[in-house]
Amino acid sequence: MGDVFGRLHPTATRPLAAAAGAVLVVGACSTGGSGSHATRTVTFTPTAPRVSATAAPTTPSPTPRPQTRLPGPCDELLPLSAVEQAMSIAVSGRTAFVVGVPDKTIHRLAYLNCRYGVPTVPRGAAAVPSIEIGVSLYATAAQAQRRLTATIDDYVSHGATRSATAVAGHPAVLLVGAAERGYDVPLLVLAFGQRTVAVSLSERMAAATRNRAMA
Repeated sequence: MGDVFGRLHPTATRPLAAAAGAVLVVGACSTGGSGSHATRTVTFTPTAPRVSATAAPTTPSPTPRPQTRLPGPCDELLPLSAVEQAMSIAVSGRTAFVVGVPDKTIHRLAYLNCRYGVPTVPRGAAAVPSIEIGVSLYATAAQAQRRLTATIDDYVSHGATRSATAVAGHPAVLLVGAAERGYDVPLLVLAFGQRTVAVSLSERMAAATRNRAMA
């Protein structure tokens, strides 16, 4: 699991895995109304290495170079088995992966849209995936944060209620309760470094997790 998410970015393992798990908890607890939602702070406490009192001073690590691309598509970086393990739930249906192109207007260098549990529907009907994970890479961390803020403002303007939470120590925002199509699924968003991550659940997945939680 750690190797899968870690290939995306050295610090991506916990934010991505925990974001998936956190939005699953929200889906289990939320009834979909604008005033009914729950959040859960997901934290990890790494074990600190022992340091000898006589140990020589360590050399500061060099500043990492800005990244210019994501190192692979969804089926390599976020395979279905890893997502199911992170969320502790089986996902039925097809998988669909989209590799986005750079967008200079918003300083986005790369984009992945990973869709799991895509149902078979009649022609012309919308096939809403059970789980959708979007990962975007921007030129700078500041630009990633601005895009995150724009997404939050967009959802709130369409009736979503925002709640502050945290994922693996990274500030995150949960958006629930909007009734308008396209905004009516629980969405967890966060930014870390040059990346933004958005994880959402369909209503059927949220209902399934609610039923499982009450069983």
